[in-house]
Amino acid sequence: MTPRRRLFVRLLLSAFADFVPLMLTMCVMDFVDDGIAWSAFGRLAGIPVAWALLALPWAAWRTGVLVRAARGLGIEASENALDHTQTYVLTGIPLALVRAELGSARRAFEVGEGNPVDFRWRPLRGRASADGTVTFDESSGEARVEVRAGKGLKSDVLLFQGAVFIALCQILRTLQPTKRAG
Repeated sequence: MTPRRRLFVRLLLSAFADFVPLMLTMCVMDFVDDGIAWSAFGRLAGIPVAWALLALPWAAWRTGVLVRAARGLGIEASENALDHTQTYVLTGIPLALVRAELGSARRAFEVGEGNPVDFRWRPLRGRASADGTVTFDESSGEARVEVRAGKGLKSDVLLFQGAVFIALCQILRTLQPTKRAG
């Protein structure tokens, strides 16, 4: 199975699993109202199908969002895009440029000094943010970017799934001037 399909399946299962408590509540309410009857079973059989039909377009849309965010960066949008921590190694970018680019970025705030450079990043609209760290290795000239789910950005919430990956992609676009989208 391709990485995009695995991402889609993981999003689909996650969306469906998030609706299980609501589905169970609806089933219990239906049984309380009608008792155990064949008509109640008939109505209940449609609830998981309806949720699955709602989860399909959502998973497809979210997969497309994550794939578009990674386009042109050399990162593959796979099921790992839903992890709580994302890392990437950049080469050939000096620490002074990293600090300057992060300091001037609209989405970055609380940018620290020194090595490592700690900062916070808003990948979406609103107050939710991701915590980021750029560690620069002087001997190899590599900068390691690490982004974690931060304040208000819970990766297990359905709407925020993949937000840490989106933040990483936005940070890489900011730090790689030659790969910026036109």
